[in-house]
Amino acid sequence: MQSGNDALRLGITRRFVLRAGLVGACACFLPWPALAKKPEAKAAPKAAAEPAAPASNFYVANRDKLVADFRGVCGGAQHWLAARTAEPTAKAITDDALRRYEGLLPKMPDIGGPTNRNQPFLIMAGWLVALYQSMAEKGMTAKDAGRLLYDLYAADWAAVPPQKAKAMGASLFSVAYQQSLADWAAESQKKKYPGDWVGKALPGDGKTFDLGYDYTECGAVKFFKAQGAAEVAPYYCLNDFLASRAQGTGLARKFTLAQGDPLCDFRYKRDRPVTQNWDTETPKFPGNKPA
Repeated sequence: MQSGNDALRLGITRRFVLRAGLVGACACFLPWPALAKKPEAKAAPKAAAEPAAPASNFYVANRDKLVADFRGVCGGAQHWLAARTAEPTAKAITDDALRRYEGLLPKMPDIGGPTNRNQPFLIMAGWLVALYQSMAEKGMTAKDAGRLLYDLYAADWAAVPPQKAKAMGASLFSVAYQQSLADWAAESQKKKYPGDWVGKALPGDGKTFDLGYDYTECGAVKFFKAQGAAEVAPYYCLNDFLASRAQGTGLARKFTLAQGDPLCDFRYKRDRPVTQNWDTETPKFPGNKPA
């Protein structure tokens, strides 16, 4: 996995996002290349001026890279939307989402920047908030926004050679990774950043799972709730199953904080078939109030 300094230098790119997926965080690793149109040369519209932020603000310091990455996401989103609505509407939604995202960046929660393994997932939660709010202005729902991201992510994984995806998944079960997960879990208990994730690592039982962990607090769910977008949170987590299926890591999960449960229970077993997906999980959402 790339170091935090490498991620900062390169920007939160698709490669970093997919590599970050090895940590198995409850987030969707938003793709764009598989469906994105060629980006336009003109600059994106500027968001309304925001109050000055401290120089140490990670999001402000890396604004250009973060906005460029989201512009790529919007390319894929516009292509997806254009197949379901008028082209001008699709463009209006993604232009508005980009403006919203630029305005949102300075106000996003501090969780330590590139030193935090979950920083990319909070950045991507910002992507989803901006897209969902813009889609809602045009009468679209949280489910629509969730499906957009799910489809883009599925297309992105389809473009990854299977052998490469399996190699990525194998890293999840390495001794080094499991130790890093245990170290992270112990550190998370200090709750240094209110907007961060908190969890505990679980050793495999040798039968039902090889690697496990529970989240008792989720930075993404906290962020969605703070932005008045809690209803989109359950859809954000579904992409974990797409990644696990491609990587052969056998994820099974019964509970999520996004659906109002007390924890997210991640259980991985190498080469186990992943049976959970959009069709199996979304019917459960209406009857279980989001956090």
